[in-house]
Amino acid sequence: MDVARGLARILPVIAVAAALLLAPGPALADCQMAGPLDQAIAQAEVAFVGRVSEIDAGGRSAAVEVLEVWKGDVASRIVVDGGLDPANPAEDDRTFQLGVTYLFVPNVVEGHLVDGICTATAPWDEASMAGLRPAEPPARPSPAPAATGPLAELADLAGPLFLALIVGGAAFAVAIVVGRRRDT
Repeated sequence: MDVARGLARILPVIAVAAALLLAPGPALADCQMAGPLDQAIAQAEVAFVGRVSEIDAGGRSAAVEVLEVWKGDVASRIVVDGGLDPANPAEDDRTFQLGVTYLFVPNVVEGHLVDGICTATAPWDEASMAGLRPAEPPARPSPAPAATGPLAELADLAGPLFLALIVGGAAFAVAIVVGRRRDT
């Protein structure tokens, strides 16, 4: 009978301990962690190596000088945000360090590069990452981002319109000079 009472007292303690040990741990982020780096690059829309030249928003937004483009179309100087809204920190934001070179594997969200702790972005390590370079030589970054928005088409026409204005103005000036010479 004493054994039964002792077991009755200890059984709830064992049950609570087992429940605590088998329960899942607290989640650190509400996103799925990236898989192996080679798979993450294969599935990514963009991947590139770049050096952080400026930081903002406590390191959650970085101006990046792009050194090598491994995948996608990336300009030579871009901004990568360490979360959806760098001004409002979230638990899964990534922070960048000034002067550090990274292999960036960010998400593209509405045309913006957005990174977080769940992407495969990592500080560049030549020894372990050089073997991941694409078989084709890495592409050079695009010289400048393409214009977008309602005035983009007008911006594309600005050069030719300016040239036409100069040529037209010169032709008009010549016509006035020739006309004055005929009058005299």
